[in-house]
Amino acid sequence: MRVFIGVGHGGSDSGAVGYLVEKEVNLVEALACKDFLEMHGVEVLMSRATDENDPITDEINECNAFEPDLAIDVHSNSGRGDGFEAFYHYKGGLSKDLAENIESEVKKIGQNSRGCRTRLNSSGKDYYAFIRETICPAVICEGFFVDNETDVKIADTIEKQKKLWSNLCKGNFKDTWNLYKRKFITTRRR
Repeated sequence: MRVFIGVGHGGSDSGAVGYLVEKEVNLVEALACKDFLEMHGVEVLMSRATDENDPITDEINECNAFEPDLAIDVHSNSGRGDGFEAFYHYKGGLSKDLAENIESEVKKIGQNSRGCRTRLNSSGKDYYAFIRETICPAVICEGFFVDNETDVKIADTIEKQKKLWSNLCKGNFKDTWNLYKRKFITTRRR
């Protein structure tokens, strides 16, 4: 199995800022996810492993060149909301299964969820380029809100950030791989 991990923001793009800085949290969490997956024999490529500029177009090109089975884009939210949320491909399929499996694991460590959903652009296609333009089933995961004093407590230390995304990766690996083998092993469909 091959998984691509997009690490949201980086370099001059800090992403959301509040009690924590999104680009920093995203990198810690993505590295934890990578470590977990590699321990289970998954081949992983990350869009960045340091604090560097990481435009979404580069991320998508790297992902597609790698030809992964699944892709995750790691983010944190802002807007003073509360909880985890995931976005999946508007046609559902394995992208939706992946989002729901990840959500299930995140809830097990006590994080509430705003749900798994789609977001469409004015053309009726996926709003997010990472989901719309990758060649494999992809999801965007927003672990928590960096600007919510209560919600940020789920990830206010490096150890908590690692735990949150290790659990997220259990959802990526545990049930989704079995679904992939059963439904999609001969083609790369969403």
